Amino acid sequence: MVGLNGYTLCSGIISEELNGSDYIAIPFRESDANINRVMEIGWISKKNFILSDVGKIYIEEMKRYLKVT
Repeated sequence: MVGLNGYTLCSGIISEELNGSDYIAIPFRESDANINRVMEIGWISKKNFILSDVGKIYIEEMKRYLKVT
């Protein structure tokens, strides 16, 4: 994104350790037509896929960060 001067919509969770310091999160500004919009964060896996231990830790950390039960 930095090389292309681009942008993306994301959760706003940015790891400087993984991505460097060139990325910043700018909150989405609501308009009259887009009030109280919600971003849904999740994952997709193949049927009967067994999640790795690292994957399980990631999901638990995301739940903890987002305060989801």
